[in-house]
Amino acid sequence: MKSKSSEPILFEIAKNKDLADNPKVLRVILDREFTRIDFGYNATGHFFKGGWIRMSPKTYVQVQGSAEKFLLKETTGITIAPKKVVFQSVKDWQFFTLYFEPIPQNDCVINIIEEEKPSPNDFNYYGIALKMDEGNQIS
Repeated sequence: MKSKSSEPILFEIAKNKDLADNPKVLRVILDREFTRIDFGYNATGHFFKGGWIRMSPKTYVQVQGSAEKFLLKETTGITIAPKKVVFQSVKDWQFFTLYFEPIPQNDCVINIIEEEKPSPNDFNYYGIALKMDEGNQIS
């Protein structure tokens, strides 16, 4: 199904994912000018003082079935590597947003790729379904 409006469309993602995901994809907003993806991250005891987070400048979104890469344009709440957001305790948390080139407002399944050959510390997400009839138009 194709979007019938030029208004942004919001998709709530967190309710559909495993609670263990960290960072958790919270929502996706498809706009004519950008694709916005919001995340929430909880520092863990796995790392001293909760560790750190950062985002690769090479991060992109890809619609499954297409070779086109929608590139990262901007971030808020997280730094671009090599800089890092360093946590002070295992109780810290961080919300952050990634802005990408706009993907079409059509039913699709997207992948968020930070690294093409990821390590366990990279933030890659696969199979995020965006169905236009499940999205909410916002203005």
